[in-house]
Amino acid sequence: MSSEALRLYGACAIRDIEQVERITADYPDAQTELLNWGLITLEDQPGGVPGVRDPKHAVQRRVDDVLAAAEAQVALLRSLPDLTTQLTQHYEAVQLRIAGCASVYLDDPAAVNARLQDVVGGAKREILAAQPGGPRDQALLDKAAPRDSAALDRGVVLRTVYRDTVRDHAPTAGYVATMTNRGPGRSAQYRTLPGKFERMIIVDREAAVVPDYIVAGSPPHAAWLITDPAAVAVLARSFDQTWMRAQPWMGELRTRRGDARDTIGSSASAMDGVRTTRRQREIMRNLCVGASQATVARRLGVSERKIADEVAAVKALWGVTTMSELIYQWALSVDNRADDSAPAVGPAGAEYETTA
Repeated sequence: MSSEALRLYGACAIRDIEQVERITADYPDAQTELLNWGLITLEDQPGGVPGVRDPKHAVQRRVDDVLAAAEAQVALLRSLPDLTTQLTQHYEAVQLRIAGCASVYLDDPAAVNARLQDVVGGAKREILAAQPGGPRDQALLDKAAPRDSAALDRGVVLRTVYRDTVRDHAPTAGYVATMTNRGPGRSAQYRTLPGKFERMIIVDREAAVVPDYIVAGSPPHAAWLITDPAAVAVLARSFDQTWMRAQPWMGELRTRRGDARDTIGSSASAMDGVRTTRRQREIMRNLCVGASQATVARRLGVSERKIADEVAAVKALWGVTTMSELIYQWALSVDNRADDSAPAVGPAGAEYETTA
């Protein structure tokens, strides 16, 4: 309370009208302050001097008002974290869909497939698909054939990288053989790659569908539709690098030594006659698609000397001295057909199906 209001309250208490008038004239806010506190009343007061009220009751009311306001502020503070979470969800839901961010989270399998069909069905120039999940289901292949054929008829370039195990799967092999031998017009292109690579579908280098690695506890098949040019450009570059490492495939089935039914979970050690290590096979697969030893070293994160030592060890296995001889022997060997891919497991959303 101001000193002027306190002086005015004292003048009102002794009913000194001259002092009351002087203080009120000089400090008009003092009277308003006392009224707000409930310390004076202007009703039915003779002589024009405000009547005073018991300060104990007035101050107690003030205390009650301040405590109520403080409790309201504390309640507000306690609600702010939850309010922030709710507001952030609404904000990010919009931000993820505006042109600047251009990413849409899809957590329902039906929504993923519907959006994927729309994006792929609207392709004008190119469809790039990396599918590390292994052989395709026959129903999925039957669904893909007319859509992919229509895209090829429109002049769309269709390139797909499959996991190496599809070379043992008759339905997938038959589908690939059909799509790569369409007669007149454009045909699809397929390659296979052992080991791990990222799942993605890129359309016209303008939109990409990728698995979810962000949302905690996201359901299986959850995915992101990305149309940000910078992000899509990086994904397309990643696909191109995967494509360069992969082996061309036109649907021919291969015959394995041992149990040919093992298309997903078999390891190299389960095949008779394999003599190379997993790393040596990875090096050879890279060298056979034209990568230099320096490039292979960078890809595997080792020194060029280590790559040279491994290549020398592989040459010694076949008793050859030149790279040409080594590649020839490698192409004929069971080592070349060894499946080093890991089981198809990964983060939530990594297994959503596509038909590309």
